[in-house]
Amino acid sequence: MAIQENPRLPARAPRTGVSARPLRWLAAATALLLLTASATGAVPLRRLDWTFVAPDPQALPDNADGTPGTAASTFGLPLRWSTLEGSPLHHVAMRLHFDLAVIPNQPWAVLLSHYSEGGRFSVNGKFIGAVSSESEQRHVIWRRPQLLTLDPSLLVEGDNQILIETTYGPGAHALAGVEVGPLGELWNSYALLYFSEIVWTWSGATIALLAILVFGALWLQRREAVPLLLAAASLFWLGYCGAWLAEVMPVGLRQSVNLIAMAGLAAFVGAISITLMRMSGLSRRREEWLIALYAALGPALALGTGMRAQPYLILSWQPGLYLILAGAMGVGLYRRTRGLTAPHPLALAGAAVLVVSALLDLGGALGLGAIDGAPFINFAAPLMLVALAAPLIDGLIRTMHETEAARMELETRVREREQLLKRNFERLRESERIKVESQERQRIMQDMHDGLGSQLMSALMLVERGAVSNDQFAQILRESIDDMRLAIDALTAEDADLTASLGNLRFRMEPRLRAAGMELTWDARRLPEEIGLDPDVVLPVLRIVQEALTNALKHSKAQAVRVVLLVEGTGDARMLDIRIADNGVGVSEERVGGRGLLNMRNRAQKIGAQLKVETAANVGTTVHLRFRIGPAVPNTRSQQTVLNTQAIIERARQQ
Repeated sequence: MAIQENPRLPARAPRTGVSARPLRWLAAATALLLLTASATGAVPLRRLDWTFVAPDPQALPDNADGTPGTAASTFGLPLRWSTLEGSPLHHVAMRLHFDLAVIPNQPWAVLLSHYSEGGRFSVNGKFIGAVSSESEQRHVIWRRPQLLTLDPSLLVEGDNQILIETTYGPGAHALAGVEVGPLGELWNSYALLYFSEIVWTWSGATIALLAILVFGALWLQRREAVPLLLAAASLFWLGYCGAWLAEVMPVGLRQSVNLIAMAGLAAFVGAISITLMRMSGLSRRREEWLIALYAALGPALALGTGMRAQPYLILSWQPGLYLILAGAMGVGLYRRTRGLTAPHPLALAGAAVLVVSALLDLGGALGLGAIDGAPFINFAAPLMLVALAAPLIDGLIRTMHETEAARMELETRVREREQLLKRNFERLRESERIKVESQERQRIMQDMHDGLGSQLMSALMLVERGAVSNDQFAQILRESIDDMRLAIDALTAEDADLTASLGNLRFRMEPRLRAAGMELTWDARRLPEEIGLDPDVVLPVLRIVQEALTNALKHSKAQAVRVVLLVEGTGDARMLDIRIADNGVGVSEERVGGRGLLNMRNRAQKIGAQLKVETAANVGTTVHLRFRIGPAVPNTRSQQTVLNTQAIIERARQQ
């Protein structure tokens, strides 16, 4: 609570309520081992003598004998006072007395639990230490405890005096919890106080920084408002901690640091209140804007008045801020008891601790409680952040586990579906194999019927009529055997290999042509290794080439026969070009429409090929066959089926 400045003496704050030190010890006990719970040998000091020292403007004029004029007053501890903005520096001497029956034989110390000012310290007129104090260029507000060692030789039996000479400027000031006692006992108290007032605040800043990262990552993943609000609240609390931990600074930064601390606390409480409302399913923009505007009202008024209104805002504006927080917590608690959407119980518990801490701090500002030590909200705010983060992190972990379980279940189903697809495709492949074998049998039967069957039937009719000689009958059987071999070559050729089938045809026909005095020239240099013809096409092509060579053998009386095989073009425009040319007597007009040439034309038409016969008397005959074969397909049908199966399985995996 800010007390108006007395023109001569500072106002004294009454000591009421319960001391805050046992509560802070309780909070610190979670991190430290309490080796000694109390300092039984320590002497608490309750009163001090206050004196303004020249050249302080409040000091009295010099006495008649030339000694400085002084005005002394006695105050009880703890003591709190404040001076208005723009006030000059004041120089004071504070004397505390304690009695000793026996001079101790071990090191002693002076512990100041909460002393906002620094200064020069002496015992019985002997200097024992100094702490930085206020000056024209430097502002000091110590929030940490101070421990000064005391040599026993400086002490005397009876009355002992501790003198604190210090300087203070505008702002709030406090002196509380001064104790004198054995160094070992006071050291334990000092360590606990330092942890609760400084280390814990540093820990709260660290928790806030980690919370910013956690809530920021949650917001980036989910793009929800609650993680963003909590990340903002953590950032505001980090700013408050930074300003609160700033104890020594240039005078020009004092108001800015105070404003940052005030705005950080207000924004933190406002963001937490809005978050609790959001968690309760009450996302109302008007109420949220009102909370934000009220939280910004206090820092705006303090800034507008040059921080002169700050002491009064603590009593007027800040209680309303805590009331908003309590209301948001109450709404969440009511909705949870009704089974409605509400914050997690851990978040409500943290909010309750935060509200109680805020009320205790407000009571201290009103003079209803202890004034020494860090604000209670410094302990509660990090716990609130942890209470809010724990359910969100727990929910995220559960979501990740559920996602992992769903993924594993999906993988299991995919594997089962993959096995089912494989079994189905195995059945399909078996069905296709049976179908292909049936088609092959049908084709073989058709080829045997059209070729070998027709020749044998013609030979049977001639034999029955007795119109065939032995030589003619032998020729018919020879042609039937050639046709049967040709069909077998076409059927056994691997992957419908036209090149291999033509090679077999050349192997059989070349000796017969050579025996008839004909030289066979076979040019297949421009024929690729793989052509990729359908098996239904290979046999008709072989029969056309065989028929052309047989006609040349029977009727051309040629001396040479030349066969040229090549593939022209690329892609869909690939053409198979076959030329069979002889240098014989040519084909007479009556034989141009003969059965042999007619069979070749029918076979070419069946496969969609172009057949052209060019002949000239005593020049020779050329049979030209052209057939579009499309792009090369090196893989077999069974391989295509396997590839299609794998593609479907991969698509099923992606789904």
